[in-house]
Amino acid sequence: MIPKRYLIATLFIAAMLVLLAVVQAPRSREKGGVVSAAAPTPMSMESFETLAEYHLQDGWAPRFQGTRDPDQTDPWPYAGGFETPWEPASPFMGDQGFAMNGPTGRGEILMWRGLEWRRYRFEAPICSARLDPNRGNRLLVTLSLGKDHFETRLMEVPEGRVLWSSNSGPWSRFSWDGKAILIGLPSPALESGWLLTTLPLEGDLPPQTLAPWDEPGLPTPPKGFPIRPEQLWDDGSDLAGPRLFLTLRPDARIWFPTHNRLWVSSGGNWTFWGLEGDTWRRLGAGTGTLAAHPPLRMARLQSGKDSLPRSLSPLTELAWEDVPENTETWPTYDAAWVWKANDGALTPWDLRWGKGIEGFPKEHHRQYLISAYRSEWLTASNLRASVRGWLPEGPDIALREASEVAWVWVGDRVLLVRLHPSDRLRKIRALLKSR
Repeated sequence: MIPKRYLIATLFIAAMLVLLAVVQAPRSREKGGVVSAAAPTPMSMESFETLAEYHLQDGWAPRFQGTRDPDQTDPWPYAGGFETPWEPASPFMGDQGFAMNGPTGRGEILMWRGLEWRRYRFEAPICSARLDPNRGNRLLVTLSLGKDHFETRLMEVPEGRVLWSSNSGPWSRFSWDGKAILIGLPSPALESGWLLTTLPLEGDLPPQTLAPWDEPGLPTPPKGFPIRPEQLWDDGSDLAGPRLFLTLRPDARIWFPTHNRLWVSSGGNWTFWGLEGDTWRRLGAGTGTLAAHPPLRMARLQSGKDSLPRSLSPLTELAWEDVPENTETWPTYDAAWVWKANDGALTPWDLRWGKGIEGFPKEHHRQYLISAYRSEWLTASNLRASVRGWLPEGPDIALREASEVAWVWVGDRVLLVRLHPSDRLRKIRALLKSR
């Protein structure tokens, strides 16, 4: 039989513990309580639903090789912002797939279709890959076939059928309206010289033409510019479609808003091109620097002695309108900006301009994802020495807010995860649909 004094002592201790739990329970351990503080839901890995997962073989990585797009100044491929058509190409394409390169000079694109991975293999490294901005059933791939030798292919997905291929330079892009493709071929003789051409997504290839640079009232072409087909080199002569020759200096930028309009800014001069019939012709040209406000308009900064005059024009016609001097200074141009009417702009990293963005919800998913998958990145870093070279600071996050997903590369695997629904995602989707 247990002595009565032990029973009394045991009951007393139990009562004190119950009382302590009642008093301290609402407080976290950090504040002296007995329960863990509730972490924000997105901070735990389990709170993100994994839609797809792919384990990378050692040496393979979702990285382009040889990328030299006029809009791509960073040597690493662009992870992507809102993934608009005017951004540089990203290895992570919407919510559908990603491109990767291997250690043996091969490339591969994986598309997540029907709850399985579809593979498109190439016997050459991939230096650019994009899905068409409208239906996502055309895949534009540029391959590096050797020193200064590139090939661009338009493919039908998910079938994988090659619709056409062409010699090209190391980049390619769709028009913002998703109706045409722009590719360029560098000149072997003229420094910074490029021969551009545009090809349609549907139908037969158009006839070969060459911009004559003979528009009345506009400057004549620089010396040495080919303006007749017989002046082109062999690869340039083989390039299909309506062609135009121009110079793209290190500061150059190209905007291709529609299949028949093209803006070029290079070396303190700008040119506005229109496709008339089957030939590219200048609709306007002048001095100054262009900085687009996609998807709404083109902006021009004209350097002056005492001021920096600014003006705006629609994307599809030349109609400059001066901006009042007291207008807030525009942000430094970056392809990640999306402009909202005339009173605001923002980037996926929450850089903001103008009053029209006041109250727009902030972006939180990126940091949550980095925190949630950092432990997996550490594990991969310890297993593979190459991971620290690819990802020196943590997992790579490519948000696709309009599709409510994100790509997460932790080093030895790539995951497609679902983002948590929010008011921001709904507003981002509405903003991008208005383009």
